[in-house]
Amino acid sequence: MASHVDLVMNPWEAKALDYHYPAETLSPATGRPSSASRGPWQAMPNSVFYPGLYSATGFDIMGILMSLRARPNPQVEIGKLDCSVALVLCNLEEPDDPIVYASDAFCALTGYSQAEVIGQNCRFLQQPHPSSWDTSKSKPKRDKHAASKMRHALQAEQEIQLRVINYRKDGRRFINRVSIVPVTLNSSGYRYAVGLLEDDS
Repeated sequence: MASHVDLVMNPWEAKALDYHYPAETLSPATGRPSSASRGPWQAMPNSVFYPGLYSATGFDIMGILMSLRARPNPQVEIGKLDCSVALVLCNLEEPDDPIVYASDAFCALTGYSQAEVIGQNCRFLQQPHPSSWDTSKSKPKRDKHAASKMRHALQAEQEIQLRVINYRKDGRRFINRVSIVPVTLNSSGYRYAVGLLEDDS
């Protein structure tokens, strides 16, 4: 059963996301912002706010991690949960369950940037990046059995943990111990899946 996460932002969370970026105009002489563009900048009134704490995507990743730790009746052991975990958030309401958030640790583990993975299904990790494989050799086959198990678990809104062969962007293979936990965000009932990755090679 999916965990329910109520992600209504309180006022200080909303303020933490309000960075007040100006539409800057650069002075042709210096390449620096012109004095006319300085007006929109506003100092953050409270130094407690750390802009990176909440994702600019609008997802409260810390809240999601806390709800995973406190979820009732966990079906899999997911280990440590903090900001260093390799994590993706996939939207189960959209066709092909696209990634809508990827942590920095995910990018470090796989070698892909956030821009390269947002909007993709996680299955792209099951084959080497086209630029990294030797075209004279046959392309490695995807583990269809593992893919089927993950798909069935998501459809049944069940947690799953398994080991699957994945590939980094540079073509290096690794054994990924992936844990997938379905969650429901907000009172809207939108369904997501949190994927936690760990190199188990």
